[in-house]
Order: sequence, then structure tokens, then C-alpha cells
Amino acid sequence: MEKEFTVRKRHYIWSESRFVRAMMPFHSNVRVRYNGTEVDGKSVLDLMTLHPPEGSTVRVRAEGPDALEAIHAVEQLVRSRTDED
Repeated sequence: MEKEFTVRKRHYIWSESRFVRAMMPFHSNVRVRYNGTEVDGKSVLDLMTLHPPEGSTVRVRAEGPDALEAIHAVEQLVRSRTDED
């Protein structure tokens, strides 16, 4: 399962660590792609290498037994970030 998301409110390590915490409960492999680079969605350091600016689009791919739930968790995370505006 794969879906595109728009980056909101860049808070650097805080955003990356929040994303990783949201993905850790899932058994699925989670990958994040931006600007031709794909990294492990469960690694703060890997996510920090992407450094997508606010307003850019990233693609999140989840593969495994709970892939749909992982993508839903990303949707909720994005929604909660939007609610903070």
C-alpha cells in the first residue's frame, strides 16, 4: 500500500521522531520516499536525511500484514499536524 502526503509544519527531529513512534507498533515494512531517495520509515536518522521542506510531497509505502493500518496511522498523524495550525 502506498500513499502521498504533504509535509506540514517542519519541526525537524521532533517531526521525524513522532513519525517513527507512530510506525513502531506495526510489523509492516514502512518506507518514505522524497526527491528520488527512499528510506526506512522506522529510523529517525534515515528520515532526517530526506529533509523535505514544508509543503513538499512525500510518498509513504507500507508492506506487510498491517500495511493498511500503518498508512491509516500516517493519515492520522498528518491530520493531527494540520489540526495544530
